[in-house]
Amino acid sequence: MQFALFTTYLLCMGINRCPSIITFSENYTSSWIIFEGKVENEIKMSRLTFLLFKTTILSRSIQSIIYRPVVLMHGIVASASDMNELADWLRTSFSGIYVVSIEIGNGFDDSFLWSLDKQVEYFCTKIRNDINLQKGFNMLGFSQGSLIVRGAVERCSLPVYNLITLNGLHQGIFGIPYLLKLPIYIRELITKYAYEKQMQNRISIANYWRDPTQLNKYIADCHFLPDINNEHEIRNETYRINMLKLNAFVMTYSDIDEVVTPKESGWFMGYISQSLYIETWNNSRQFTEDLIGMRTLWKQGKLYTFISHTRHQDTPHLPNREFFMKNILSFFNNTLL
Repeated sequence: MQFALFTTYLLCMGINRCPSIITFSENYTSSWIIFEGKVENEIKMSRLTFLLFKTTILSRSIQSIIYRPVVLMHGIVASASDMNELADWLRTSFSGIYVVSIEIGNGFDDSFLWSLDKQVEYFCTKIRNDINLQKGFNMLGFSQGSLIVRGAVERCSLPVYNLITLNGLHQGIFGIPYLLKLPIYIRELITKYAYEKQMQNRISIANYWRDPTQLNKYIADCHFLPDINNEHEIRNETYRINMLKLNAFVMTYSDIDEVVTPKESGWFMGYISQSLYIETWNNSRQFTEDLIGMRTLWKQGKLYTFISHTRHQDTPHLPNREFFMKNILSFFNNTLL
């Protein structure tokens, strides 16, 4: 009889009401009440157990999401702290994400007084010594930092997933605006003697000074940029191979950049030889000769370009936040698992 009662009860529970034709004799009323209470308790416990099971699974699922770490690289005459605001945007957007901002030497002075060869070597050593970065990471460089991060990808074969450069200097700079922070005598030294050995060994700007009136001298005597841009007669295929390993290469420049000249250098566009006219993207050597794989990345859909509308020094700060969140943030939304 209890089996019959149990079956009837389950039918009732299944349709959320008991049909009027189901009745019980007085002899079974008390036993039914006791039995009903036990069944209800069992069902409640089952529901609670199932709920706890789902909660545990969901919790473990959330905990298993490990966002790919991020490496940030500051610009010239700056320090790691200059990237703190941008780092906070990432940490707020992706719970638990590991973000590290690398500082070159003592920051302000060494980012200017060390050659870029030395800075890239230092940068790569810092990354290799960070256990949190061994499984791969996304990397972002701002201004001069754009050359350091790209140089690190090409030379150090780092496990970089997405490479992002803000207000980059990929095709070098030429002109006074970039030097306005510096004393007049330093500006004169750079503009007149940029390709002299002492300048190349001691001043970072000289390593990407691209004078359109002396392009042959630039390629022959500039120690850094012609190398990572693969502009020498003998090219380094490793550089190209490492760039093609990227999942995405993101480049930006600002249409009101008051510092970088030409500002389009952020997209690998520099001055045409013997003029101050800016070359078009698809006519540049980087594209036509695919020196470091730019044309291939473009064909593969891995190349992304954006134009911001922010003053140069505001790029990693609040005035540029809306642009960053809209266009750049998604390139960090990827995981290791």
